[in-house]
Amino acid sequence: MVKLHSSRFSAKVKFGRKPMFFCGLVLLLISGCAAALAPSMVVFIPFYILQGAAQTGLFLVAYTMCTELVAPRYRLLAGQTIVSFYAVGYMLLSLLAYFIRHWRYIEMVITVPVVLFAAYWCILPESVRWLLSKSRMKEANSIIKHVARINSMEVTDAMLENITDQKDHLEVSDGRKYTFVDLFRPLPMLFLSINVWFNWFVNSFVYYGLSLGIGSIGGSPYVNFMIAGAVEIPGNVLCIMFLNRLGRRLPLMGAMTMSGIACVISGFIPNDLVTAKVAFALIGKFGISISYGIIYLMSAEVFPTVVRNAGMGVSSMCARIGGMLAPQILELQNVWGPLSMLLFGSMAAIAGCIALFLPETSGRQLPQTIEEALSNRSKSVRMETEEVTSASTGV
Repeated sequence: MVKLHSSRFSAKVKFGRKPMFFCGLVLLLISGCAAALAPSMVVFIPFYILQGAAQTGLFLVAYTMCTELVAPRYRLLAGQTIVSFYAVGYMLLSLLAYFIRHWRYIEMVITVPVVLFAAYWCILPESVRWLLSKSRMKEANSIIKHVARINSMEVTDAMLENITDQKDHLEVSDGRKYTFVDLFRPLPMLFLSINVWFNWFVNSFVYYGLSLGIGSIGGSPYVNFMIAGAVEIPGNVLCIMFLNRLGRRLPLMGAMTMSGIACVISGFIPNDLVTAKVAFALIGKFGISISYGIIYLMSAEVFPTVVRNAGMGVSSMCARIGGMLAPQILELQNVWGPLSMLLFGSMAAIAGCIALFLPETSGRQLPQTIEEALSNRSKSVRMETEEVTSASTGV
C-alpha cells in the first residue's frame, strides 16, 4: 500500500493534477465494476482495495486542485464545500444500504455514476500553480486569459509578465526534481511534516472508529450511520463562518479536544443509557469531522507547491493506517467496555495539543518553495500580482 501511495503522489507531481484526476476516475470505474462482478473473495478483495486507493487519490487531487485554483479568500469555502458533499454521500450510503440489501447492487450503484465526470475534461483546467512550478508559462497564461475572459476581466501583458516572472513571483522551477524525501529535510520541515501526518493519522483513527462503532452502540445502525453523517454538515458550516476569523490552529485544537472529551464520556456511560451514550458519541463525531476538515485545508496550505501532492499523499497514507487500526481498537471493548473510546479520546486530545505547533496559515498565499513554507514568506506577495491572480485564477 505504501508503494501504491508513493507512486500515486509522485505521478501527480510529475504529470499534473488534471491527468491524474481522470486516471483516478478510470481506475475507480474499472475496479468498482470488477469488484461488483467478482465471482469470489479472492477476486473481490484486490479490486476492492484498488477501488479504495482510487477514491482516496481522486479526492486528494480534487482537493489540491480546489485549493490551488481559487483565491485565498475563497479557499476555506471551497474546501469545506467539498467535505460537505462527502458528508452528503455518507448519508446517501446509509439510505442505499437500507433499500438495497445486496452488496453487488450497492457497488454498481455507487460506481457507475463515475462516467458522468467525463464531462469535466472539457471544463476543468490544469492547476496554474503547478504549471508555473514547471515553467510552463504559455499554458498558464492561456488559462489565466480564458478565466479572465469568462469573468469579464481584462488581463494585460504586463500583469501576465508580473505573474510569471521568476523573481517577482518566486517561481520555483530551479531545475531540481522534488520528491517526498524533501518532506524530511531540513529538520524544521521534518517536524512540520510529522506533526501534520500525526494529525491525519489520529483524525482518521477517531473518525472511522466512531463511524464504524456508532452502529453497535445501540438503536438502528442505519439511523445512527445517517445521523453520524448529518452532524458533519453543521461542523462544516461553522468552519466556513469562523475559520478565517479565528485562524486554523485554535479551532483545530478545540475541535479535537472536544471530540476527545466526548469520546471518553461516551465510553464510561452505562450501556443501558443508549440515548446518552449515542449522543456523546455523535458529539465526538461532530468534533472530529470539524478537525478533519481543518487538517485537510491546513495541510494544503502548509505544504509548498513543489511537494504539496507528496505531502498530501503521505498524509493520506497515514490516514489509511489510522483507518485500518480503528476496527481493531473497537474489539478492545470486549476486554474492557470503555477502553476503545478512551483510546480514541486520549489520542484526539494529544493530537489537538500538538497541532498548536503548526504554523498559522489563515489569509496567507500558498507557499511555493520549502524555504518559503518554513519562513512564512508566502504572505509577502506583491499587491498587483495578488489582485490579478485572485481575480482571474485564484492563484
